[in-house]
Amino acid sequence: MTLRVLLILVVFAGALWSINYFYSSGYFNIEEINIDGNIHYDNEYIEDLLKDLKGKNIFEADKKKTEDMLADSLVWIKTVELKKIFPDRINISILERKPSIIISYRNGYYLLDEEGMVLENLGSIIPDNYGSLLEVTGAINHGLEPGETVAKKNVLSCADIYRGFDDGLQGIIREAGIKDNIHGDIFFKTHEGMEIVFGDSSQVIKKIEVLKLLLKEDADYNIIDLRSPDNPVLKY
Repeated sequence: MTLRVLLILVVFAGALWSINYFYSSGYFNIEEINIDGNIHYDNEYIEDLLKDLKGKNIFEADKKKTEDMLADSLVWIKTVELKKIFPDRINISILERKPSIIISYRNGYYLLDEEGMVLENLGSIIPDNYGSLLEVTGAINHGLEPGETVAKKNVLSCADIYRGFDDGLQGIIREAGIKDNIHGDIFFKTHEGMEIVFGDSSQVIKKIEVLKLLLKEDADYNIIDLRSPDNPVLKY
């Protein structure tokens, strides 16, 4: 019995020694960091934020802390997933936010994603690569900073409604806007100066179908009010 206990203790001590040896030997030190999914940021820029991980024991790398740090530091990043590939590699998978809408205020333009996150201050000129995005006016009364969130439902609904338009309808729209009234009604303006009032984002499919029928008529409307699609109001 005594010999058996001693044998167990020797084996246990040997296992502990082996674990400690490998743990402190550098075998598990992080040598490689792979980054995937980033488009807006260069690998080198992200790697610089992760420089403290290089050479660190992989067991001591804090997965959640690293993920939160990247998501908080980089506005364009929506989600981050860190995976430990033993013994010495880290994989970082990034999902970036996608530009959805442009908001204007005075002479400035701001790029937002589908959640209302401000991705970028575009300055006084909209770059060509964002020229296909819908511009919304009258939505804000102050300047914005990257990382802020515009929590106005109707502002984001403008983009949702616009995406519901076919190519023909999208082609005639110049911009969208939010009316300065109690409801914050959504409206669109065409390149010809016509105003199309949608109200809110209810009954969107029906409103779009009514709009298509009205646009087929040979009439020069100044305003098409679709807030009540069963009884649209037309003004010349």
